[in-house]
Amino acid sequence: MLIAAVDTATLTLSCALVDLDPGVPPRIRCTRTEHATARAERGAPVGHGGRLPGALLDLLTAEGLPLAAVEGYAVGLGPGSFTGLRIGLATWKGLAYANRRPVAGASSLAAMALEAAGAAPAGAVLVPLLDARKGEVYAGFYAAEGAGVRAVAPEAALPPPALLDRLAALPGALGFGEGYQVHRAALEAQLPPLATQVSSPGAGAVAALAAPRLAGAAYDPQALFALEPHYVRKSEAEVKFPQGLGPGAGKP
Repeated sequence: MLIAAVDTATLTLSCALVDLDPGVPPRIRCTRTEHATARAERGAPVGHGGRLPGALLDLLTAEGLPLAAVEGYAVGLGPGSFTGLRIGLATWKGLAYANRRPVAGASSLAAMALEAAGAAPAGAVLVPLLDARKGEVYAGFYAAEGAGVRAVAPEAALPPPALLDRLAALPGALGFGEGYQVHRAALEAQLPPLATQVSSPGAGAVAALAAPRLAGAAYDPQALFALEPHYVRKSEAEVKFPQGLGPGAGKP
């Protein structure tokens, strides 16, 4: 089963074609990773919206495959950039809908933990971190389990001091990721770094996490429409206007 996977939770776009075969681990056939720029450079597209679905089509072209060869779609659900998550999810849901293919999502932080698990000592708690801005990090808490990872605490958006307080109940924690690098000075004394190159979510790991729900699955419109980003925290609009805008807003 050929899976097209993507993660757009950060400025790094990760896209991959992954083979799912019964009884064997998912195999990455090809992958593409690129960092979005804030501004156009010599006519280059800005952000993930300018790169999708083109990045997928480039991978298919390199493999000599048509879009119809994709039998399922896997997408990172965040947490991460609200706009980035919406772009990735909307693109993948649109492709799945148009081609009548199954689609499944997975935590972007869990994907980081899965990719980094091989570098962690036995019994370690993997703490993947992404920069949530506003002085916070998006944090996941995972333990390696067999060929996968298991959440040992809920994902959250936290300032570094609150993250360290939470880790008091999770001995053996090791931090990594873009968020760790941003806040390293405040974290490393109590949260040692994991020796890994994983800094952002990879599409291959997203596909591996989504594989159990995609293998042999049929197109399911209800599951497709129900799939939503995992934001973890409220958007700026929800914070400023908790009752919404327009007629009736703010009334009980």
